[in-house]
Amino acid sequence: MYFVYKNKNCPVIIWDNDALLNPLADVRYQQGRLIGTMESLSVDLQKEAIVEILTLDITKCVEMENLSVDEEIVRISIASQLGIYRQKNEKIEGITKAMLDAVSNYSLPLTDKRLFFWHASLTSKKQKTQVKASKFAKIKKVVYKTIGKETTGFRATANNEISNFITWFNTENNLDSVIKAAIAHLWFVAIRPFDAGNVRIAGIITNMLLARADNTSHRFYSMLAQIKSGQKQYQLVLEETQNENFDVTDWLLWFFDCMKKALQATDIILLNILKKSEFWKNHAGTPLNNRQRFVINKLLSETDGILQSSKWAQIAKCSSDTALRDIKDLTEKGIMRKKSQGGRSTNYELVKF
Repeated sequence: MYFVYKNKNCPVIIWDNDALLNPLADVRYQQGRLIGTMESLSVDLQKEAIVEILTLDITKCVEMENLSVDEEIVRISIASQLGIYRQKNEKIEGITKAMLDAVSNYSLPLTDKRLFFWHASLTSKKQKTQVKASKFAKIKKVVYKTIGKETTGFRATANNEISNFITWFNTENNLDSVIKAAIAHLWFVAIRPFDAGNVRIAGIITNMLLARADNTSHRFYSMLAQIKSGQKQYQLVLEETQNENFDVTDWLLWFFDCMKKALQATDIILLNILKKSEFWKNHAGTPLNNRQRFVINKLLSETDGILQSSKWAQIAKCSSDTALRDIKDLTEKGIMRKKSQGGRSTNYELVKF
């Protein structure tokens, strides 16, 4: 059975309702299970999980447009804006503010002004003076791709399209929130109202609607990390969906599959957070320097937790001699041990608890 969605402010969208029932129900079940688990954690562990998830979201959101960003800088920026640290980084502060605005104020309506703010936030401070933050892109020639066929045409003015999109976005239209998040992402990417940054803003919009679906501003799973991991398929399904019929069944199924994987991936993140919590509880009274704490947290996030002194020096940005002193101190305190012999090439590992 095909479901046809019609609205004067929305293109005619169709999908196979029967094909979506079970995948959507599965996603909704996994969603409820995860949120229940996360909300049973202490406030401090919840904050740590949120920082990790948003770090993934923002890092992968940026990488989807073939840009690069230091994950640790993102983590510090998020923690700073959540009031956990007091350290800022202007390079990443903009997109962090935009993402936090979307998920923290998910119940507020979407407006031109809000989109302009997000768009301006994606640029560096130096570039902001060059951004026309009060205008959408002009009419431009576009190429519509389908399998074995390309069609060239001219898109309507972005102002008209984005106006329709915003009206639809803010209207109660009896769509499941997860379905609405998927359609909003697809529609915004198809409109491409800005000259640059459209995929990143589509990611921000997706998180805003998923926050509505979860009914919480706390992000406990990274949808954007899963989209980035399947970027080739993402591009393919986007191209195949943007046809005359606008049948979004395949897109929705792909979106649901990504979301399910994102929910499952959080189990691994949660396991690492609990492992860190237990470790630091056991070593609450152990005197350690900041380098040691930083590298130990890195090791606790890895599957093997093994390194050499050279890797320690690289991670902690210190000399080899300092790295060896740090490691020796930890071995004497029973936190690390030698895994194999070999002088400076010796492997070290955390002592399991």
